Amino acid sequence: MHRVAMGRRIASAVATASLVGALGVAGAAPALAAAPAPLSFTIDYTRNTSIPQSPSLGGGFAGNGPVLDAWGRVIGRTFDTCAVDGIEGPTKMDADCGAYIIFNDGDELNLSTQAVIDANPMDYPYRFKAVVEGGTGVYNGAQGEATVTAERPGVYKVDVKFS
Repeated sequence: MHRVAMGRRIASAVATASLVGALGVAGAAPALAAAPAPLSFTIDYTRNTSIPQSPSLGGGFAGNGPVLDAWGRVIGRTFDTCAVDGIEGPTKMDADCGAYIIFNDGDELNLSTQAVIDANPMDYPYRFKAVVEGGTGVYNGAQGEATVTAERPGVYKVDVKFS
């Protein structure tokens, strides 16, 4: 009787270990794809629409415009929305913004930031950071940060580093 019980325990342990192993293999996380290469581009909201032109506390604004490569060629379009959640001075406001860049090949890159936006052309250039929030295509699941340089009102150079 002792041998039969011991054999059953061993068989049960082996079956449990096999099941755990099978579940572990089936439930294993897929290998992560390599991060995309660093990316630089310029967004020019002055070439299209931004409404309203003079946002106020509690209000918002939206814009769209072309995305340009280093040679000035259009490589996509961007759409953004911002909510003004603070006033820093007569020409500066805090804004919570999301920007969606849709490249000509259809891939999308999503960025988000809480930044000070300056309406005084004498204070340019200035910089702020943005968070990479994924996207589609090559940017699906992408993470990282972008350094955004406001070159002049409505024109932003964006340097993205993926992690």
